[in-house]
Amino acid sequence: MNSTQITCFLEVAKSLSFVRAAKALYTTQPVISYQIKSLESELKVLLFTRDNRNVALTAAGEFLYVHLESISKKMDEVIGVARAIQREEQPAIRILVQRLVDYSCLTRTMKVFSDHYPLVQVDILAHTEHRTRDLLAANEIQLAFGYRYEVSQNPRLGFLPLDRASYYVLVNKEHRLCAYKYLTFEDLSGEKLIIADTELQKNKGLISLKELEQMKITVCHQYSSFDSMLLAVEAGIGFTVLPCGKAKRFSGLIKIPLKNVPLIEQGLAWVCAEAQEGTVIRQFVDTAAQCHGIPLKSVSLANHEYMNEPMPQPPSISAIIRDSTKTACKESKSMLS
Repeated sequence: MNSTQITCFLEVAKSLSFVRAAKALYTTQPVISYQIKSLESELKVLLFTRDNRNVALTAAGEFLYVHLESISKKMDEVIGVARAIQREEQPAIRILVQRLVDYSCLTRTMKVFSDHYPLVQVDILAHTEHRTRDLLAANEIQLAFGYRYEVSQNPRLGFLPLDRASYYVLVNKEHRLCAYKYLTFEDLSGEKLIIADTELQKNKGLISLKELEQMKITVCHQYSSFDSMLLAVEAGIGFTVLPCGKAKRFSGLIKIPLKNVPLIEQGLAWVCAEAQEGTVIRQFVDTAAQCHGIPLKSVSLANHEYMNEPMPQPPSISAIIRDSTKTACKESKSMLS
């Protein structure tokens, strides 16, 4: 006696109709008839009396129906609990993905990881206004894929750089700057900079408020959300500066490369204490390293290797402008001589 036979028997006994039972189980009447006949043959018990018009349970069929119905309900409950236990035991990893990063290096890693660890469930979380390092520390996420400066202030976090991204100036389609093929901070003198209170615009290594003031760039507004900032730029109130992938597009906005600023590293971040050998976090980071040709021995998750390495400090914007001005003067003098 199998589960299909039991299901068909219970449905026929309930409706006293092979046709109605077939409709309820989304199958055909011959299939129901076959299952009932095979069950009667196996049990050597006649379960139904039937003629051209009526179907009725025999005394044996009535007894079997009463007891099998309660057993079937109990089995459904037991199976449901077993599946719930499996879901809780199934290894899972939650990855926060920054909205502006280039996903290509992450998707390659995910493909290889799913091939090697098919039982591990990988959940991708969309960008949130909460700080990445806080979400990692609270174990709300196990990994974050974003920019290095978002986690660089916490010594408990590790970081594996996988790629580099550029900075871009965003303006609306009617702004005078949209005619430029590329821009420098010097070109932005006299313009209004719009920023949001988000991690994307908290890279202190890019430019300071003092340098902005020296270049006569006015910080126009500090918006509470990323989306409200983009709306302000689209409205023509000012420009903004963001790191993002080359292929990223913004509706209603023009994206112009910002030159003379260092590229920014993007990659995976994690809590070092949670990434011991054999954990799904370690397995995912190791997979990412292999996919990008990074020797595993250089990925020291326990010793915070990437976080402890002193990051090269980018030159200040004012220094870049001074150097470019000096170079231009030298070239002019050499041409005159």
